[in-house]
Amino acid sequence: MAEIPERLSDILSTPTPPAYSVFLLARDGTVSNPVRVAAKDDADGREQARAMVDGHAVELWGGLRFIEHFPSIG
Repeated sequence: MAEIPERLSDILSTPTPPAYSVFLLARDGTVSNPVRVAAKDDADGREQARAMVDGHAVELWGGLRFIEHFPSIG
């Protein structure tokens, strides 16, 4: 179970992992399925997103920041 911080400053000083989303894109470019991934950094997020490319394109986003587009294979 997660420890509950005692002070607001504890919450603000505790590092949180980046929020990454992988968007699976249909052939017409519409988003068919967003997936949240737990990645430690952009490089890890790229690896995970690249592994999801299979008959559809994939985009990796870090919060509101676009990171990379991976084209469809096949």
